[in-house]
This record gives sequence, C-alpha cells and structure tokens, in this order.
Amino acid sequence: MSVKPIPDGYHTATPYLVVQGAANAIEFYKKAFGAEELLRLASPDGEIGHAEIKIGDSPIMLADEFPEMGV
Repeated sequence: MSVKPIPDGYHTATPYLVVQGAANAIEFYKKAFGAEELLRLASPDGEIGHAEIKIGDSPIMLADEFPEMGV
C-alpha cells in the first residue's frame, strides 16, 4: 500500500507556524478569520506541541516555541 505524498484535504504546501502562545493564536485566528480547530495536542501545562486549524479550505499547522529543543 502506498502513502499519499499529500494527504486528502491538504494543499501542495501547508504552513507550519511556531509561535509564542499558540493557544492564544488559535483563539485569535478563530475570531479574526473564522478558523476551525481540527486538532490540538497539548501538554498538561497547556503548551501546544502540535495543532491544526483550517481557514476556508486551507489547513495551517502550528505549535508553541520550544527553545530547549531549538524551536
């Protein structure tokens, strides 16, 4: 079975944002652009290791910055 190079629902290029305060960024994108939250993987302290939102038909991935990991 082969793996699709681009998963269904994604475009050729999908942005991945690393931001300080990813949870706040998600809420901002919801209010400002009507973003739909698709996925959130958060640690017990609330830091987001990976999240996915969709604005219109465009998915965007984002996470909190993790300086201790070089991100």
